[in-house]
Amino acid sequence: MEKTMLLGSYEINTSTMALLPYYNEFGVVHTEILESEKNERVALSPIKIINESCLFFGSSYEGRREAVRRSMGYVSLSPIMINLELGIFFFPVESPKNETCIWLSQSHVQRIETVDSDTCSVHFKNTANLILPQSKHALEAKLFRTAQYRYILSERVSERNTRY
Repeated sequence: MEKTMLLGSYEINTSTMALLPYYNEFGVVHTEILESEKNERVALSPIKIINESCLFFGSSYEGRREAVRRSMGYVSLSPIMINLELGIFFFPVESPKNETCIWLSQSHVQRIETVDSDTCSVHFKNTANLILPQSKHALEAKLFRTAQYRYILSERVSERNTRY
């Protein structure tokens, strides 16, 4: 079996579908990255990758959270815009304060199906799927909130472009 190389850094891109935390043999949180065509392993936690990717595209995670609060009135389980022009928006499955928080890309989710009352299956556009310990209803609410935020920001850009 081929051993997967552990990357030291990673910027979220249009192929990034999900950030999955895991503990290495020393109990340190690392991330498995699901991409459209491949998977990667990174020696950083998912929240660190989210923050570094926000910084790479010109803001911070906290700045992105504040923008959601001002636009939508809340900050709990906020969707995060990584890059508006590229359409990269992620949302946390649980509290981002938890090391075990999984992050999903809104644009890659095709559908969510119920497995049982507290488990669902996320189907990605590339036909991959991911089983999560969360109800379909709860996860869909997060997905739709992210889509709503994306729409709000896109409308702002459209309004500005038509005014000038």
